[in-house]
Amino acid sequence: MRSLRYTIKFLFLTGALALAGCLVSEEPVLNTSNGRATPLGPGAYVMCPVGEDADDCQLMDVSFDNSRLYTFVSEEEEPIEMRFRRIGRHGYAVQTREDDSYIYYYGAGTREQFQLTMMLCADLPEGLRANLIERGDLEADDDDFETCMVKTRRGLTSSARAYHRGEIESEENITLEFNLVTETP
Repeated sequence: MRSLRYTIKFLFLTGALALAGCLVSEEPVLNTSNGRATPLGPGAYVMCPVGEDADDCQLMDVSFDNSRLYTFVSEEEEPIEMRFRRIGRHGYAVQTREDDSYIYYYGAGTREQFQLTMMLCADLPEGLRANLIERGDLEADDDDFETCMVKTRRGLTSSARAYHRGEIESEENITLEFNLVTETP
């Protein structure tokens, strides 16, 4: 079984074209004042990639502290920290720290079953992306949207809302699913 961090890196490598368009930032967009949603309860979850590697699952221990900073722990790796911001019914903008930067996901679901989908800049509706770039909420290095830097909370939440409303059409879908482990009587 792979750790969450290893699985994410593996999915990045196998989906190199998809990785090229992810939303990132150098500084956190979500913090203790604006990233306090708690869509998952504390406990054990089975994390599986959705798609071709769906059998590559792993047990994760999930918890959050008083500031509502989540910690995802597996046996093999260092803990991973995430923050969530609600953007709609059962929909969330999600921030995770990866090395020296932050990567953003769209999260959806309930405490029993939750999915994290990597948000890709190139998959955002063209009009929305252009508007966010023009206003300074997102920044792209080139016209292929290899990577978009998230500059504001609006840039993050507007992107996540596009995913939430189903406005995204993507050939590359990098999604992880978390299912609550329930004890049987």
